[in-house]
Amino acid sequence: MTEVFAKRGYQAASVGNLITGAKMSMGSFYKEFDGKEDSFLQVYDRVIRRAQERLEIEIPAGADWEAQAISGVRALVGFVAEEQMSARIVLVEAQTSGPEVQRRHGEVLAGLAGFLRRGRDFGSAAGKLPENAEDAAVSGLAWLLQSRLTRSGLKDAGKLGEEVTRLVLEPYIGREPADRAARRPPAAKS
Repeated sequence: MTEVFAKRGYQAASVGNLITGAKMSMGSFYKEFDGKEDSFLQVYDRVIRRAQERLEIEIPAGADWEAQAISGVRALVGFVAEEQMSARIVLVEAQTSGPEVQRRHGEVLAGLAGFLRRGRDFGSAAGKLPENAEDAAVSGLAWLLQSRLTRSGLKDAGKLGEEVTRLVLEPYIGREPADRAARRPPAAKS
């Protein structure tokens, strides 16, 4: 179903397309799902869980905020690059789906913004940030990944990971430290 939603789009995908793609009967579909929106919601939730698992693996246990941010950005960009069909579900199709998916999507973005807000306690430059800086940063990151995914794919995930790391860190720790951090090799995994 991930592939059907990713290739056709949420709006254009029909229950018939989903049944064919999943190689299941109509009865099995309705036994498992309440309808198209419910099936999309379950696909969305599964993709989010896999991305969260990737972050948990990639972010070093006990690391400070900066190391977590570096590892997290790299893991997120890597996940999008490696699982582009799944990433389309979260970054593209969730925006055209039903209200429950949009609510959950908003929670995911708010969680990422909450993580970034913790950076205000880490760096000296963070005190000058506007109140909604983290929301804007997360929205911008989502837009950047979405546009790269829909236009050209993410063939240069390593370079993009460095650029995004720099953009995420600079408001908190300053330009030069962010440049150094972006070029730093990945931290040891937990």
